[in-house]
Amino acid sequence: MNESDLYQYALFMLSRRDYGKAELFARMKRRMYEKNDGIIDETVIEQVLDRLSEQHFLDDNRVVALLLQGYVRKGYGPLRIKQEMRQKGFSQTLVDQHLANIEVDWFEKAAEVRNKKFGDVLPDDFKEKSKQIRYLQYRGFFGDMIYELFNG
Repeated sequence: MNESDLYQYALFMLSRRDYGKAELFARMKRRMYEKNDGIIDETVIEQVLDRLSEQHFLDDNRVVALLLQGYVRKGYGPLRIKQEMRQKGFSQTLVDQHLANIEVDWFEKAAEVRNKKFGDVLPDDFKEKSKQIRYLQYRGFFGDMIYELFNG
């Protein structure tokens, strides 16, 4: 698989959705492995990625901002967002920078997520309260936020 084939494949992938550099690198590496009988030339992949970056088809800043907005809309907290972004291969500093610039009241978001799932009334029952706390932890909200929500 030569550079132009790989470039065409990358353009095809980027036409379907935005990818981060690390995620697209992994996709291209897998594609090269399949098409080249197990031979992978990472320098060719890097050249294609550099070319895509120069042409502004590949921009980690833009992808992180878009993903961040989507995760907030889905009701994820900051911890879960960081985890999801780390799995997609974005640098910790880039994610932290975007999280710092976003205008979200995380406490309010946690309350909104809890109300949407369980209703407006806070539970008296220990078992139900524990269930709701675990749910908010799974969604990525900080423990002190959750504690304040139930005991505030």
